[in-house]
Amino acid sequence: MATSANDLPSLTIGSGVTAKGVLHVPGKATVHGTIEGELTADEVLVGSTGKVYGKLKARRVDVLGQLGETIDCQESLVIRQSGKVTGKLDYSEIEIEKGGEFVGQLNKRG
Repeated sequence: MATSANDLPSLTIGSGVTAKGVLHVPGKATVHGTIEGELTADEVLVGSTGKVYGKLKARRVDVLGQLGETIDCQESLVIRQSGKVTGKLDYSEIEIEKGGEFVGQLNKRG
């Protein structure tokens, strides 16, 4: 039986919380605060007050807040209306809603 991301350990960084360092999350990482460093997760949700700066690697990413530096998204990245992504992005699929921003280098996976 396959394991879904919902069954795996997850992490939530609350608004006003700052985490620095290297984080490995087998399931979903939800960020309403700030992460500075390296984050690896199956899925990442950057909430509207969330900020992730550094190196991010995930299968799926949904951005309502700010995401920057080096992003490796194996499957799909969605930049919502309030989202802003800057830096170098490796991706398979990308969706940018009206009002969402991307500034940087795009590299589509073959």
